[in-house]
Amino acid sequence: MIKRYNNLSLAIAIPGIALQFVGQFMTGGEQHILGLLTVLAGTLMVLVGFAYYAKAKGRNPAWCLIGVFSCLGLLIMALLKDNSGVDEV
Repeated sequence: MIKRYNNLSLAIAIPGIALQFVGQFMTGGEQHILGLLTVLAGTLMVLVGFAYYAKAKGRNPAWCLIGVFSCLGLLIMALLKDNSGVDEV
């Protein structure tokens, strides 16, 4: 696994997940539109994080689209074989 891409995936996807949660709480209140935009921004960040994770495993970044399946998508990505050719230390 390519460590640099793996670190980038975590640095982008974790705040994206947090934005999704915050946006969900905001949609229930008076700031419905702002909440939806926050959820959208969080979803985009999660997809970018998944793209970096796919690159870390030596896969095509299009594998990030499996992120629409949320936790199931993350599980599938984690179980993919590492094709990066880089040995873990």
